[in-house]
Amino acid sequence: MKLVGFGCSFTYGSELIDSDIDPADHWANTRYREHNCWLGRLSTKLNATFDNRSEPANSNYAIQYQFADWFNNNRDPSESVAVCIAWSEPQRFSWLDDKWVHNSVVRDDQKFLYSRKDWITSNVDHNYWTDAAKLFVNSVCKLNNIPILQFNALGNHKPAHYDNYFLDGLTMESILKDAQSSDDRLNLFASGGHPNELGHEYFTIRLHDFAKERII
Repeated sequence: MKLVGFGCSFTYGSELIDSDIDPADHWANTRYREHNCWLGRLSTKLNATFDNRSEPANSNYAIQYQFADWFNNNRDPSESVAVCIAWSEPQRFSWLDDKWVHNSVVRDDQKFLYSRKDWITSNVDHNYWTDAAKLFVNSVCKLNNIPILQFNALGNHKPAHYDNYFLDGLTMESILKDAQSSDDRLNLFASGGHPNELGHEYFTIRLHDFAKERII
């Protein structure tokens, strides 16, 4: 089985840097980063392969389109896969210019006017983007008998009530923060606020039994 993962920096593995690699050569860090984030660790525990399609600062709006691109253009219907999604902060927004641009910073040199930034960031119920993304991804997976494993990585989410939703109402970030605050021996975050190797392992251990029961 292959785990196909989508999400933001918490799935990308931001701040997971191999100590043997010069930080200036961050591009060479991909294998270490992907194998040490929760998706890579979960694939190891499930004896599966993985395809990490996450992007730092990804919005749920963009995750929906990245999933559609994988489904339409990269999926092998004969391959056994499970879709794994760590939903991001609902207030994040992305748009597609020459490539995906994330995190609600709209500049006029990217073909957007400042008035559109005001419309996007101030006058929209941001949960609509997330609700639509979850409905789309879950519907496509259900119609095509693709197992899906999902949870919230960041942000305040409304209850989703979809299958295989791990601890809906909580987030990966809040679970790790609660664990760290209750045991001062734990250090689960890197300096920039992303889970470190121990943080990803701590979360994966808790996700593993759920995943094994639901998608294998």
